[in-house]
Amino acid sequence: MTRPPDMDPEYDPTLRETYRVWAQERVRYSDTDAQGHVNNVAYFAYLETGRTTLAQTCGLPIGLHNGMHTVLARVEIDYRAEVHWPATLDLGSAVVKLGRSSATIIQGIFHGDRCVAMGREVIVMVETATGLSTPIPDDLRQRLIETAGLASAWPEN
Repeated sequence: MTRPPDMDPEYDPTLRETYRVWAQERVRYSDTDAQGHVNNVAYFAYLETGRTTLAQTCGLPIGLHNGMHTVLARVEIDYRAEVHWPATLDLGSAVVKLGRSSATIIQGIFHGDRCVAMGREVIVMVETATGLSTPIPDDLRQRLIETAGLASAWPEN
């Protein structure tokens, strides 16, 4: 049985085992600031890489697709530790809540085993012709739950 999509179960976003969908980024020298650590703005690009990897994995429309697309409605980042160049980051993503037309995604950015930042984003399904929100189709909703649901809270069936 699948956990109901409107529930926001307990989870720890700082643990790797929370996530099923993974991407990777290499820190570019240009990502750093005068203090030599990764600038806060670079983390938004890392979250985008994780979010688009999740979208590709689950079949979410990226760009215009069958009259629908997704828009980013909200982004939150919690910074936990500095990262310096050079480094490789692992980006974990999971869906924690599904609304009628929206999905809430959490992400963990890891340097080695350490969670250096966490993100929480809301994306909204939009009808391209009108620009209005539209329901997430049932087949896509199921793929989001099965493929990108919380690994630690939604057991495999």
